[in-house]
Amino acid sequence: MSERTIESLYEQVRAVVPVASSDAPLQPVPVAPGIRVLALRTPTLPPAAHTNVYLVGPEAGPVVVVDPGSPFADQQAVLDDVLQDVPVAMVLLTHHHGDHVGGAAALAARWGAPIGAHPATAERLDGIVPVSQLVADGDVVHGLVAVHTPGHAAGHLCFEYGDATIAGDLVAGIGTILIEPDEGDMAAYLASLERVLARIVERGNATLLPAHGPPIVDGAARLREYLAHRRMREDRVLAALTERPSSLEALLPIAYADTPRVLWPLAERSLLAHLVKLAREGKAGSDGSGAWSRL
Repeated sequence: MSERTIESLYEQVRAVVPVASSDAPLQPVPVAPGIRVLALRTPTLPPAAHTNVYLVGPEAGPVVVVDPGSPFADQQAVLDDVLQDVPVAMVLLTHHHGDHVGGAAALAARWGAPIGAHPATAERLDGIVPVSQLVADGDVVHGLVAVHTPGHAAGHLCFEYGDATIAGDLVAGIGTILIEPDEGDMAAYLASLERVLARIVERGNATLLPAHGPPIVDGAARLREYLAHRRMREDRVLAALTERPSSLEALLPIAYADTPRVLWPLAERSLLAHLVKLAREGKAGSDGSGAWSRL
């Protein structure tokens, strides 16, 4: 599926799913020691209407800016005003999606700051956003520890700082996380959830700071919820499969019977991501025409 087709699908959902309140503070709000958040309006998927920009470091700076995602001039002006007297040491990106990188190039150019991202993200943004520093798993950048968490995107990173984890699109404080099978990987996503859960438990139940929505104070509990939900969904997908090949359209009402029909266009993409995972595990197969059966 082409990026244009995917965006058309997203537009269908935006047209019918209500977004959360568009009101957001115009000044950054402290959410963890040394971390403030500013929610900027972005063209993201509803019910979210904003992407959180995290400012990491002392209020007087220098700060690291994580995911300045808004492409809108008025929203970029809000961020510029906040940073007017605060030096920017670096711009960090959790992944390549437009609602996370839309303002990165402009902000970096304004401050002469480098942009850091995972190599897979840099590759996807080649010619779009000038990534000048590659950030790999375990790298420490201005006090933030990078944790590679593929699944939602191949180059997805979380960043640990003190007792908090800036989670990008690993989890959400509002809405859910879509695994788009053309660029995502359900098995990798589940492994990333497990990995971050283990790290959080080891560190003492850290707060998760998602890209969309409020802080998640009990990060371990939310990650367990996500894992349980995905496993439940996989069980339903398996239960929907029979030895006779069935199309996605036929499987969807069975595997996602608990999901509002208005979300079925996106649910179908998630269904396909689950089926691809099951096929790799030898539990499902496709006949090549888009029909799937249990093996």
